[in-house]
Amino acid sequence: MQTSEVHEYLSLLRELSKTLEKLTEIEQEKTNAVRQDDLNTLNHCMKQEQALTLTLRGYEQKRQTILSSWNLEHLPLSGLASHLPLEHRDEAKRVSEELRRQYELFQGTFEVAQHTLECNLHQIEKHLQELGANPSSGLGYEGESPELPSSFRTDFRA
Repeated sequence: MQTSEVHEYLSLLRELSKTLEKLTEIEQEKTNAVRQDDLNTLNHCMKQEQALTLTLRGYEQKRQTILSSWNLEHLPLSGLASHLPLEHRDEAKRVSEELRRQYELFQGTFEVAQHTLECNLHQIEKHLQELGANPSSGLGYEGESPELPSSFRTDFRA
C-alpha cells in the first residue's frame, strides 16, 4: 500500500465524517420541523437526507474498493491503524475515532427524529379515528382512496 493510497483512504474517511455531521444537523432540523408541524421544512430535510444517503453509498463503494485492493475488506474500522504503515497510524487512529464519534452522534440524533416523527404520526392517526376516518385503510397507494368522513368531503359542481 502506497502513501498516496493511505492519504486517499483517510481523506475518504474524513469526508464520510463530514457527511455524517451534515446528516446529524439535518436530523436535528427534521426533529424541530416535526415538533413545529412545519411540513415544508420536513420535506426539504427528507430530500437532503436522501441526497446525502446516496453520497454515503458512493463513499462505501470507494471504501470497499480500497480495502479490497489492500486485502482488508473485512477489517473493522477500529483495526485499521494497526494495518497501516507506522507513519500513518496516529492519523488513522484520529480519523477513525472522529468517524466513530460522528456516527454515534448521528445515530442518536436519528433515533430522536424517528421517535418524534412516529409519535406525531400516531397522534394524527388517533385524531383521524376520533373524526371517524379509518387511517388503517391506507393512503390510496394501491389505487384506492380511503373513505373520509363527511366533514372532510366537499361537493364541487361546475
